[in-house]
Amino acid sequence: MGLAQNLAIGADWCNAARAFMFSIGCIQSKRCHEGTCPTGITTQDPLLQRGLVPEVQGERAARFHRKTVEALADIVAAAGLTHPNDLRPHHLTTRRSGVEAHGIQELHTFLAENSLINDPNNTPYASWWRAADAHSFSPRHDPDENVIASSSDSQSSRL
Repeated sequence: MGLAQNLAIGADWCNAARAFMFSIGCIQSKRCHEGTCPTGITTQDPLLQRGLVPEVQGERAARFHRKTVEALADIVAAAGLTHPNDLRPHHLTTRRSGVEAHGIQELHTFLAENSLINDPNNTPYASWWRAADAHSFSPRHDPDENVIASSSDSQSSRL
């Protein structure tokens, strides 16, 4: 379901590394970086690698992939669609309580395609877009400066 959800909210691509690791026998011993993986999946140690049989784990990974794609096709068909690219936020519903459900588009702001490229100033993310720097992960300035100042002002006025 996560794959369909991600595509519905606008993902162009979805990765599933952990799920594929499980499909070939990962037991999450959390020793990948030590080279002592007991299943042989993440080690260079020839003795431990004996636990990894490519003919067996390769088929498991292929079957997992095939079944994942089939499940996505079932979800797409159940929504009355023909392709995963047709999924949109309004196809998702979330529960707010035991008796209340809402379409996800009612709870979150979704932008029209290319709106950040064509007209970023008319989006709720305009200050963040102006703060973005293609050459750094650090923003050019604090995009929440006005929001933070106004929210702390309103909090102090309530005290």
